[in-house]
Amino acid sequence: MPMNSFGFKGTTWMFLPALVALLLGIAVWLTLWVRGLLERRAFRRLMRRAKSLERQALQFLERQGFRCLQEQAERESFFLLNGRRVPFRVRVDYLLKRKGKRYVAEVKTGKQVENPENPSIRRQLLEYALLFAPCTVLFVDGEHEKVYEVSFPWLGSLPRTTGWIWIVCFSVGFLVGRWSRGW
Repeated sequence: MPMNSFGFKGTTWMFLPALVALLLGIAVWLTLWVRGLLERRAFRRLMRRAKSLERQALQFLERQGFRCLQEQAERESFFLLNGRRVPFRVRVDYLLKRKGKRYVAEVKTGKQVENPENPSIRRQLLEYALLFAPCTVLFVDGEHEKVYEVSFPWLGSLPRTTGWIWIVCFSVGFLVGRWSRGW
C-alpha cells in the first residue's frame, strides 16, 4: 500500500473518526461527572447552612420561651386513591411547648423563606394543622428570626370525626397539584 505524505498507510486513517468519537465521549462524560460533583458539593453546602440556621432558629424560639419537645416530629396518615389506602408521613422541624400550649414549627431558610400566604407554603402549614391538631402552627423565618403564628379558625368548627376526610381531601389535592406540575 502506498504511503501518504504523513508516512502512514492509507488504512490507518479509517480509525480516526472512531478515535475522535471516543475522545468526544470521554470529554462529555468527564464534563457531566465534574458538573455532578460540583452540584453535589453545592447541595451539601446548602444543607449544612440550612441545618445551621435551623439550629439558630431553635435557639431563637427557646429565647422566646418555647421548649423543644421533639425535633423532626412525624405523624403518619393515609389517603384513599381509587379505594386503595396510601400511607404517607408528615414531618415538622420542631414540636414545641410554651405556657402549657403545644406548637409545631416549620423553619424556612434561604430561597425557601417566603410569605406564608404563598399557596404551597399555606398548604404545607394546613397539613401540619390537620395532622398535629390541636397544636398551633408556627412559620419561622430562619434568615431573619421572625415567627408567624398561623391558624385556620374554621378547623375548630370541624367535627373531629370527619377530620380525616379533610386530611384525605387535602392530600389528594396536594398530590394532584404536584403531579400536574410534573413533580
